[in-house]
Amino acid sequence: MDYIIFDLEWNQPYSNDISFMKRTRMPLTGEIIQIGAIKLNEKLEIVDSFTMYVKPKYLLHMHKHVKALTGITNQDLNRGVPFRMAYSHFQQWCGKDYKLLSWGADDILILRENLLLHKLKSIDYDSWADAQMIYSFHRYGTTQQYSVAHAMEDLQISTEELSAHNALHDALFTAHICQKLDLPKALLDYDTIRKEAPNPFLYPPGLTFFMYDNFQEKKRIVHDRRVRLSFCPYCQGRLETTRPERIQGDKHLSIGICPKHGEFAIQLKVGKYTIKSGHTKFYVTKVLSHSTDEIRRLYTEKSEINREKERLYYERRRKELLNT
Repeated sequence: MDYIIFDLEWNQPYSNDISFMKRTRMPLTGEIIQIGAIKLNEKLEIVDSFTMYVKPKYLLHMHKHVKALTGITNQDLNRGVPFRMAYSHFQQWCGKDYKLLSWGADDILILRENLLLHKLKSIDYDSWADAQMIYSFHRYGTTQQYSVAHAMEDLQISTEELSAHNALHDALFTAHICQKLDLPKALLDYDTIRKEAPNPFLYPPGLTFFMYDNFQEKKRIVHDRRVRLSFCPYCQGRLETTRPERIQGDKHLSIGICPKHGEFAIQLKVGKYTIKSGHTKFYVTKVLSHSTDEIRRLYTEKSEINREKERLYYERRRKELLNT
């Protein structure tokens, strides 16, 4: 079996550009513009490399911050190939028997989003491993997140005068780190590692996507009737939905129940954008996917935590009123 260490660069929409999601009909993080990868054999020897620019379909011009970070220009993108072709070349280069690895979960999640966008088969949970978590567990017995730069200094790996934020160079850095670890043994222990780390595949691929915009204020958007009303992706019957619970930041979750097709996870994310007049408005995206036992447990845990926070808040307010 070979080990494919891959890294991606992606273009991003500007923070006030919600037309990107309206065009893609998905709450995408960004559009992949470069694939870089290193192939290690069973002895962890570098046997090949892969790099290819991807010509974007939706974000046709480089975001200025991404351009500054990566050095990728619009001319580079014009030399690229469409994502479907680039991914096909990448799969052929990978071969038949391999394990994907990347530093952290960002790359695998953006790849999963872009595969869904282009209606290609998604990545199987067991076909990928997080090299960052393997390093942390191997070196410190934890799943704390460390940067590539930290790991390279820790393991005394030279940068070889290669620049960071280039997909091929970053893949090479990660490959050198993997060469310093007992990777085959770590992968045997990987089930233990990922039980202690956040699950990047918590939510199955989205089934339906909706977006509601033009809200004047952020407060109580997730409780708006249009947002709360959800329908089964299969029979279009109205779902019985639970109260949306804040999961983290502006991300919320509720559970929708269809008598025929079971439970669905309803993911809500609130954002803001600026209209031409300069005024700020708010929007919310809604993604329905299948629910799982893990999602239901997360919802129950967050519900209990949020109710306790509310109880403490109202208790403080009551005391403040009594003291005035």
